[in-house]
Amino acid sequence: MNRRRDFYIWRLIATGASFLLFGLGGIILGYVIFPIVALISSSAEIETLRCRKMVQLCFRTFVWFMKTSGVLTWEVSGREKLTASNQLVVANHPTLIDIVFLISMIPNASCIVKPEIYRNSFTKGPVSRAGYVANDAPEELVDNCVKTLESGASMVIFPEGTRSVNGVPLKFRRGAAYVQLQSQCSVVLAVITSQPQTLAKHEKWYQIPPSRPHFKLTIVEDNSANIEQVYSRTAIGARALTQRWREFFLNEVVT
Repeated sequence: MNRRRDFYIWRLIATGASFLLFGLGGIILGYVIFPIVALISSSAEIETLRCRKMVQLCFRTFVWFMKTSGVLTWEVSGREKLTASNQLVVANHPTLIDIVFLISMIPNASCIVKPEIYRNSFTKGPVSRAGYVANDAPEELVDNCVKTLESGASMVIFPEGTRSVNGVPLKFRRGAAYVQLQSQCSVVLAVITSQPQTLAKHEKWYQIPPSRPHFKLTIVEDNSANIEQVYSRTAIGARALTQRWREFFLNEVVT
């Protein structure tokens, strides 16, 4: 059994405080700040941009709080590659807070949101006002993601669709590849690791590791994915591109 160390009790308390802060922030944003933003915005597009900026700032504050309180440490390589507009960010998904790290670094970001998040009292306000793409209509999902990219936003997609499971090989869906092939946008790949692992699938927030986890994010450009001649806009092309991404993450992710 791993021995509990590294201020375990304090980290447990700080982790609980972090999730409380996250929930309260969602309520305040969704029911107080964002309605005010809607009133003072001259168009729906401006409202969405302002709300996304607010989410980015709040996520940046949340990450700062977790680091400052001793919940975790983190580093990022290639952060400047996330500042471009109209690009697809393809990432692996080992922990619950991967999207928090990514959106905190992207000025105008959208992502795919599960239907239950749109129904959750803590999150439905922010995700709807920020114009995140709902995953409640699979037949429209790719088109909605492409429209988001065409509006100038960046799109964060986890091809796994859900968090990774320890010991289980990565399984990638083709949706992200279809989005790229249809939009012909630029692509960056975000490799996320946590050592030791925390907030993995099926883990509760209070099941913290015995030592402080260190998150590492490595952002690299995928220069070949946006070459139309390499991958055709067909099921075969989507399968090939998805397989290429899967092999990349299998080689890069430390398990």
